[in-house]
Formats: sequence, structure tokens, C-alpha cells
Amino acid sequence: MKVLIVSMSTLFIEALQIAIQDKRPTWQVDTYPIQAPIFNQALLKKIKELCIDIVVIETTNQHFALIIESLKKVKGPEIDIMLLVDSRMGEVYHHLKDEERWASVTKNTGLDEFLLLMESFKSNTPHLVEASLKELDKQILKDLAVGHTFEFIQRTRGLTAEEIDQVLYRITTYFKVPNYIESISKAFEQKIIAY
Repeated sequence: MKVLIVSMSTLFIEALQIAIQDKRPTWQVDTYPIQAPIFNQALLKKIKELCIDIVVIETTNQHFALIIESLKKVKGPEIDIMLLVDSRMGEVYHHLKDEERWASVTKNTGLDEFLLLMESFKSNTPHLVEASLKELDKQILKDLAVGHTFEFIQRTRGLTAEEIDQVLYRITTYFKVPNYIESISKAFEQKIIAY
């Protein structure tokens, strides 16, 4: 797998590059430091030249909206993008709901879980497969509907980030929507969860 790590923090990208190469020595991991939360055609050119599979972009809370808008202007349709975010996951999903081949992961995810998420990267493209909701999926939908964070759900239910990602995938596939926020609305409409 070919991965490109992009960040405004050189220390972060170098540390993540070393950590990934230590765990997955067969992966080609390159870095791209940026000076401001604005992306240009040079990044897109580097992605194409290196035939990158996944671009991992580290964001900060104050910059994530600017980074997303900037990326929308330079990205190509064949690029898979994974955003690493501090928090405010709901806002990130709102910005990405119409974007295919994008996903977001919280920065408090462990390295092993993060690598598994990268290996099973599905992005938020709706898939035409039949899915059914498990009882856990319904419980997590209820948790999200009342405003619990992914970190809270992970901690209280004893789930890994990968398990939560799988639940979100089942939920969005079941409702045929690009993100969990729209799934909550559909779940209320279909009386799968109640106020």
C-alpha cells in the first residue's frame, strides 16, 4: 500500500511515518508538510506521481473546515482521503456527506486500530448491498441521537475504533445514506429508534 501523510506538523508526520513503517514494513509511506491549511496543485501532482492509495491528512479543530474546502478544490476523483481529526466528528461528517472516497478517524485511535482501518478503508461511498441492523447498531444509533461522542460510546460500550467503524458502515449501508447523521433521521422516521 502507498500512503501519503499530510500535516502542518513535521514532527507528527515523521513520527507517524516511522510508526507505520515499523508495523507495516512493506508499505511505502511518504510525507508532505504544509505551511498553511490550504492545499495546492503541487499536492495533487505528488499524489499522482507516487500513485498513492490513501492520503492521510492530520487536521486541527480550528482548521478542519478550511482544509476540507481546500481539498475539494484540488482532489481528483480517484484519491482516497482519510482525515485525522481531534473531535467534532459530527461537523466533519457534515462537511464530507456529499464527498465520495473520504473518511475521518479520531486522533485518539490506537496505531494498530488505525492501520486496520486503513487496510479496510471503505470511504463513505454508498454501496448497493443489503444490510440488516444488529441490536448493537440500534443502541449506538440511540447513543448518537442523544449526542454521545464516539469516544464516549467506545469507552462505555467497550468497543474498539474498528468495531465502531463497522457499526457505522452497517448503519449507513442499511439506510443507504453517506453518513451516520442522516441515518439518525431515517431511524426516527422508520421508528427504529424513538425520542
